[in-house]
Amino acid sequence: MGHEMGHYVLNHIYKGTVMLGVVIVIGFAFVNWAMLFALKRWGERWQVKDITDVAVLPLAVIAFSIYFFIMTPVTNTISRTMEFEADMYGLNAARQPDGEANVDLLLGEYRKMDPGPMEEFIFYDHPSGRTRITAAMRWKAEHPETASPEELARQVFK
Repeated sequence: MGHEMGHYVLNHIYKGTVMLGVVIVIGFAFVNWAMLFALKRWGERWQVKDITDVAVLPLAVIAFSIYFFIMTPVTNTISRTMEFEADMYGLNAARQPDGEANVDLLLGEYRKMDPGPMEEFIFYDHPSGRTRITAAMRWKAEHPETASPEELARQVFK
């Protein structure tokens, strides 16, 4: 619950909309450039005179597909960063790092817990389980006041 509250409090809906809006505007510029380039080079052969011809629509779809494929790591990084911020907000709100780690272990049942750095950068729109558990345990180490009485006793009598 704290994680989802973090998305709201940290204005992720607005930030995400603006950031993805910028990506889309750049995408339109790329598609315009790609279509003008392609029409200049192959337009006569395709019998397409200019960019306003409806026959250019498949080219626009291909150009957008290529652009968003190339931008996948960028959009995933935007999302992954906001998800990590929401995780930290949830930890600060709930003060339950062990609960966070348990949930992250459960989420690991349907996705790889420890991807390689490039794999996470390219394909993951959420932090990996390992990243989330490491962050929760780091938070726990930085906030010893959240330890349970049993855990404090174990640390004292080591």
